Amino acid sequence: MAGRIPEDKIDEVRSAADIVDVISAYIPLRKRGRNFLGLCPFHNEKTPSFSVSPDRQIYHCFGCGKGGNVFSFLMEYEKSSFIDVVTSLAEKYGVALPRYEEKPDAITERLLYAHKVAVEYYQANLMKPAYRDKVNAYLFEKRGLNQASIEKFQIGLATDDWQGLVEYAAKKDLKPQELTEAGLASKSDKDGKYYDRFRMRLMIPIFNITGKIIGFGGRTLKKGEQAKYVNSPETPLYNKSFVLYGLNFAKGPIREAGSMIIVEGYFDLISLVQAGIENVVAVSGTAFTPQQARLLSRFAQKAYLFFDADSAGRSAALRSVENFFNAGIDPVIVSPPAKHDPDTFVREYGATGVLRLLDEGVSYISFRFNRVDSRALSLGEKEKVAKEIQSLAAKIDDPLRRELFLSDASDRLNLPLTTLQSQRPQADAQPKTPEKVRNINIIEAEFLSLFSARPVLIESVWNEISPDDLKGPGHAAIYSRMIKTYRDTGEIVPDRMIEQVDDPVEKSGLTLIATLEWGDLDLAEVVRDYRQMLLNQKREGQIGGLREKLAAAEKKGDRTEAEKLSHEIKYLLEKRP
Repeated sequence: MAGRIPEDKIDEVRSAADIVDVISAYIPLRKRGRNFLGLCPFHNEKTPSFSVSPDRQIYHCFGCGKGGNVFSFLMEYEKSSFIDVVTSLAEKYGVALPRYEEKPDAITERLLYAHKVAVEYYQANLMKPAYRDKVNAYLFEKRGLNQASIEKFQIGLATDDWQGLVEYAAKKDLKPQELTEAGLASKSDKDGKYYDRFRMRLMIPIFNITGKIIGFGGRTLKKGEQAKYVNSPETPLYNKSFVLYGLNFAKGPIREAGSMIIVEGYFDLISLVQAGIENVVAVSGTAFTPQQARLLSRFAQKAYLFFDADSAGRSAALRSVENFFNAGIDPVIVSPPAKHDPDTFVREYGATGVLRLLDEGVSYISFRFNRVDSRALSLGEKEKVAKEIQSLAAKIDDPLRRELFLSDASDRLNLPLTTLQSQRPQADAQPKTPEKVRNINIIEAEFLSLFSARPVLIESVWNEISPDDLKGPGHAAIYSRMIKTYRDTGEIVPDRMIEQVDDPVEKSGLTLIATLEWGDLDLAEVVRDYRQMLLNQKREGQIGGLREKLAAAEKKGDRTEAEKLSHEIKYLLEKRP
C-alpha cells in the first residue's frame, strides 16, 4: 500500500510529523527523562506505561506491548488506512502529495463494499408501497424529519424479508459469508442458511471519521419488539469504543464552535442538525470510553452532556466523567425539562431554546451535589462526600485539572481544600513491566537495542552471532531485518523498519528495543560485553544439546559416538571463561 505514495514523500511526512506532537493531541504526556509517558490508549490502566521516544520517533506500551511509529499509532487509534493517515498528516504539516487513487486492502475493501451495497438496498426499500405508511408515520409524523435529513444521513429500511439483503447482495457479487463478516447477516445453526441480521427496522448508517459507512443502527418498526434498537456487532471496520455517531459531519462545526454537544441517540442528533445545530455527536447508547473522549479532545475542550434526565446514556456518561477530565475536556451538564429529550425539546423550542438551555448548563460538581447543603451534613456524611470527591479526583491524571476540580468542589461544598487534597494520588510510579514482557530474554533485547543506538556496531558481531542464536520472541526476525537493512542502506531506523513488519510480536519487540537508552556509555565496549554473553549462552546451549546426544549414544552402547561427543563437550567446557 505504501507504494501508492512515493517513498520520499512518506519519509518527508514522517520527518515533519513529530510523534510527541501527534500523540499528545490524543493523550496527555509527561516528560520522563528523555522520553514522554502517558496512559496507554489501547488498554485500560491506572499507572502510565505508554512511553514515547522523541529521539527514535517510536512509542511502546510496557503494559500491553503495543508499539509503532507515528503512522501505526494513528492507524491503530483511528482505525484508518495507511494512506488515510499519511494524507492527513501531510495536510496538517504542509507536505504536498501527488494525486492518487487509494486502494484499500482486500478485506477492508470488501467490507466497505458490503456496507455500500447494504445502504443501497435499504434506501431502495424506504419508499416501497408496502412500507410507505409505516415509514411516513415514524420519520415524518413522529420524528418530524424532512427529506433533506433523510438523504443526508442516508436513512433506509430493512424489510421483513428474511433474506432480502442476502439475495440482493448476491446479485452484486457479495457472498453471504462476507455479509456475515460485515455484521449484516448471520448463519442459522438449524439449517445452515444465511439470513439478514436486520428485519423490519429503520436503518441508520454509522460512519467513521472520514465518512465511510462501517455499521448500522436499526430502529424497530414492530410494535412490542423487545429490542427497540439493534446495532451492528463489532467487525474489523467497526469498533464501538472508537466511534461516535455523526463525528464525520460534526468535526468542522465543533472546531468552529469551540465546543461539542453530546447526545444519546441517532434521532436526537439528526433533529438537532436539522434545526441548524451541527456541533453534535451521539454515543448511541454505549458507555462513553476514554478513546472517544481523546478523539473528541482533538476538536474542542468543552462538552455539553445533553441527555434525557432518566436516560441510560446520561447515567453512563456521568459514571465515566473522569474520561472527559483526563482528555482535557470540561464537561457541562445540560438538563432538559421533564418528559423532554433533545429530540422533542428542539422540535418544540427550536435552536434558540437549545442554545438557551446550553447557557444554563452547570459543572459536574454543581450538578452532582446540587441539593447537598454541607452545613447540614453530619460528620459521617461529610466524610462520605469527601471520599467520593477524592475518588473521582484520583482518576484525573492531569495535575492542573485535578487541582481545579478539587478547588471547584471545595467552593461548592464549603469544605476545606486541604481536606479534599489529603488523599491526592502520589506521583506516578515507574512503569510496571508485565509478566509477558519480563519473560523476554533481556540480554538479547539489550543487545539488539545497541544497534538501534549505533548501527555501525552490528558489523562487529554479525559473523559470530547469527539470527538463529537469538531465542526471545521476535528477536531472530528483528536481528535478521536489522542486518539486511544495514547492508542495504547503512542505517537502522526503527520507525522506518516498523512499516515493513506485520507480525505483532516482532513489532512489539522492535519498539521495546528502540525505547531502551544507553546514556553516555562507550557502546563499542558494551557491544563486546554483550557479544561475549551471547557467545557464552550459545556455547551453553551447544553443551546441553551434546549432553543429550551423549546420553542417547551411551544408552544405545555406541562407544565411538559417545567418545566423539565427550571430546566435543570437553572442548566447549575448556572455552568457558
